[in-house]
Amino acid sequence: MTPWFAQVKEGERALVAFPHAGGGPASLGELAGHFPPEVGLWAVNLPGRQARLAEEPRTDLDGLVDDLARDLAGWREPYTLFGYCSGALLAFLVCRRVVELGGRPERLIVASFAAPDVTLLLRRLPSLPSWLFWEQLIALGGVPPELADREALWPVLEPALRADFGLLAGYHHRPGPPLPVPISVLYGVRDASLTRGGLLGWRRQSVHRPALKELDSTHWLAEETPDALAATIAEEMGCASVTA
Repeated sequence: MTPWFAQVKEGERALVAFPHAGGGPASLGELAGHFPPEVGLWAVNLPGRQARLAEEPRTDLDGLVDDLARDLAGWREPYTLFGYCSGALLAFLVCRRVVELGGRPERLIVASFAAPDVTLLLRRLPSLPSWLFWEQLIALGGVPPELADREALWPVLEPALRADFGLLAGYHHRPGPPLPVPISVLYGVRDASLTRGGLLGWRRQSVHRPALKELDSTHWLAEETPDALAATIAEEMGCASVTA
């Protein structure tokens, strides 16, 4: 196994997660504890954070997508992709590339993110000086509340955050055929950053009609309602142990 994906939880049904900007495998620890036994959680393990902190963050989106997709295309066991917040865009692009390489994820689950052809990207954010970068990021709700309040961690988190928002800032949507993969769209009912149109836009990205699932939360589903998020993901994966 290459370092691109790290196992967070064992289980026979693989869920491959793409965390929010600046996040790594450890950011999914709370969520992992709420999944039923059969869900095995893997997380994308990008350079510049946590176990790969000493490595330079990636800044080339196309190259990163290709590296991740080529790794996943070699997986023999079925898996579902899950993209959270800005990680939803990376999960979508990787899913598209995996399909081009002949792979077929069972499902793509996206949470707290608008469709890739209409999403609003913070293109100036990565180039701002540090104090303004954090001021803008916190004002826009771009980091989980518990990290926004821990100023001592900002110097450690900033390189990965800048790199990830830099990847987003450089993204320009390229239309392509709808994915032959079902998409589930999860969102918080109190998420002021999303519109109904932005969520419904995911319908253009799959030959299957995407399922929209509303949770009683704000934008930060994994931090505020990890139990409900895990249950909804497991249900979308068709796990038998999920109960109503």
